[in-house]
Amino acid sequence: MIFLVKDIKLPVSYTDEEAISYLTSTYFPKGKVTVYKKSVDARKKEDICFVYTFLVENDKIPPKIKKKTVPYQEKKLSVTYGDEPLPNRPVVVGAGPGGLFCAYLLAKNGYAPIVLERGEPIEERVKTVDAFFGGKPLNKESNVQFGEGGAGAFSDGKLTTRINDPLSSEVVRLLAKHSDLPYLSYQAKPHIGTDKLRTCVKSLREEIIRLGGSFSFNSRLSDISITNSKITSVTVNDTEKIPASVVVLATGHSAKDVYALLHQKEIPLSKKAFSVGARVEHFRETIDKIQYGSFAGHPNLGAADYQVFHHCQNGHTAYSFCMCPGGVVVPSQSEEESILVNGMSYLARDGKNSNSALCVSVSPEDLGDDLFDGLHFIENLEKKAYQMAGANNRAPFTTSFDFTGVTPRGKYPEPTYALGVTEVSFEKLFPQFVTDALREGLFAFDKKMPGFLSGGCVFTGVETRTSSPLRINRNEQLQSDKAVGLYPCGEGAGYAGGIVSAAVDGMKIAVKIMESFKPFV
Repeated sequence: MIFLVKDIKLPVSYTDEEAISYLTSTYFPKGKVTVYKKSVDARKKEDICFVYTFLVENDKIPPKIKKKTVPYQEKKLSVTYGDEPLPNRPVVVGAGPGGLFCAYLLAKNGYAPIVLERGEPIEERVKTVDAFFGGKPLNKESNVQFGEGGAGAFSDGKLTTRINDPLSSEVVRLLAKHSDLPYLSYQAKPHIGTDKLRTCVKSLREEIIRLGGSFSFNSRLSDISITNSKITSVTVNDTEKIPASVVVLATGHSAKDVYALLHQKEIPLSKKAFSVGARVEHFRETIDKIQYGSFAGHPNLGAADYQVFHHCQNGHTAYSFCMCPGGVVVPSQSEEESILVNGMSYLARDGKNSNSALCVSVSPEDLGDDLFDGLHFIENLEKKAYQMAGANNRAPFTTSFDFTGVTPRGKYPEPTYALGVTEVSFEKLFPQFVTDALREGLFAFDKKMPGFLSGGCVFTGVETRTSSPLRINRNEQLQSDKAVGLYPCGEGAGYAGGIVSAAVDGMKIAVKIMESFKPFV
């Protein structure tokens, strides 16, 4: 029989192999044991441990461990095929997580998707982005926001998600397979790192092509044709028209031209909440000591992460987002004369600093009545950051002392933003409700994590694209009511908030397409 053994606590000195050996020798000498889930319990700083769940195949359950066992049921993705023939190959616009995983599932089941990506393939994109980090001009079509892999390709590669969907484990399993990092599938907080994520994206592309899909890079969506409320074609780069009755729109939250196009075509959009803020950087050792105490620096624990939030007196919420242990702050703009920052970590997470976005919620009620007020708010903030920092893609920054008046116990970390920083007043950079909430949040975070503020940190701005301020409306079939065959997908459509959740959304859309249509090949 197959079952799970849960809540096995072991010292952090144990490797996964030693943990398996412990359970095998203690309870299941003739059974097969593998790690199913692994997390860190750091609630007691003097007694940090690993907590394991094991998958066990054995003839019987020893009485001593029976209370820790539960039955195991394998969750498999169920696919059914519709009866309607597809007149054209389905088109997937965007090769971020949503588009890639949608295309993968379609290709695997014989639907031969065409993937259109406005940016470059990941190998060329990395060279272009690295050149920009080194001071070369911005490529507005291929950068940290646009290109194969999406914005997540230049991030920590965090594979956690708040959504409770069985497809999440399938997404992580595929990422583990294509990155050749099998332990990702059982870690409670897996991260792939920007370096491994890039190789994973290429491997996924090659698999999609092997299964019958195709890719077209440097191919920007410039028009959508709709006849009798049905999609009939898409146009690429203003010249090439591709017949299409099924179009998955996975263009990401930075493709403002796509929102404008949809609005022009009278495709319903709605406003939604989003967040703005800055990247906060601490010495990695500072966060490690706050989180792990005397265990800080243990090789089996790695760099520590954190997640904090605080509901502020002014009605807004201050919170951390996309924390990058041992990472760097990177220039992430997709438009000239604007500044946008994000965080990025490599698999090793061995940089001298750790950083996270510290953001404040912005609701539609905080702005005007126009549909695009959120986009304009973000655009104006990014332009203001550019101007205040002295142009040349320098970023505005400030210290924890200048922002809060708290004297640090030691030195400040050096900002890691590659193109240089200029010290500015965040009071003049952000609206007052943002600075009030950030400041209140920082004092609250220091109470939850003593040393977070008093240990000394620096802030680099602006972080504005945590999520889209717009949602592309869709119905229960995940299509637009005003354009049958148009499937808004992922973060840019307003239905996801990270790599895994966007990938899950893409797979859900693939399932809906397959339920309606026969395979194309």
